[in-house]
Amino acid sequence: MRVASDFRELARRALSGKWVSAVLTTLVASILGADIMVNGGSSTSGITNSVTNVVNRGNGDGSSYDGILASMSITSMTYILGAVMAVVSILIIVGLVQYVIGSFVSLGLIQYNLDLIDGKDVEFGQIFSKASMFGKAFWLRLRMDIFTFLWTLLLIIPGIIKSYAYSMSGFILAENSEMTAKEAMKVSEKMMAGNKWRLFCLQFSFIGWQLLCILSLGIGFLWLTPYMNAATAAFYDEISREPLN
Repeated sequence: MRVASDFRELARRALSGKWVSAVLTTLVASILGADIMVNGGSSTSGITNSVTNVVNRGNGDGSSYDGILASMSITSMTYILGAVMAVVSILIIVGLVQYVIGSFVSLGLIQYNLDLIDGKDVEFGQIFSKASMFGKAFWLRLRMDIFTFLWTLLLIIPGIIKSYAYSMSGFILAENSEMTAKEAMKVSEKMMAGNKWRLFCLQFSFIGWQLLCILSLGIGFLWLTPYMNAATAAFYDEISREPLN
């Protein structure tokens, strides 16, 4: 049974000579809202945090704005409020577009990484190869988010466990286009039975690289993200060959 270091080794071998392609493909897919785990939270949470930071910036209670607001005319405040609302609206629209488009681009990115691990020729255009599955891809992303959210309402831990249980749904749907989103999630749950800890260990094994990427002001993630995606594809490739319970 392979461990985290084995999956990372398989990823490095697959990426050898193809780093430029992988970096550019992953970058564009990410801008479009793709996530190899088909989890829409990353696209929307960043926007939510940005809006929250704008509102809460200062001393936390808004007292730092008191002096400024007191000196502003009603007209100036109206203009500023309008500008803030416009920015917030644009961010929300961008987030929604990323969420919708990113659903099928995620499946395309998954297929790119599966082919990469299999040693096949890969190309940038593969991220759009699942556009015909838009409806299923969108419903899968939305269904996963809804179910994970509902489980999280019980307690945080059950939500995390379920997110790992559903984590292979995108891979399954990408390889089995005849399946429904519900079926893909059920198969993922069976596939991840006994494998959740292995995936957690694989993800945690990148923590050192992630810290270095943060120190590089995020630039390092251009290389780390394709590396992690390829390793995850290698993980799926192995567990998908195991008999389901």
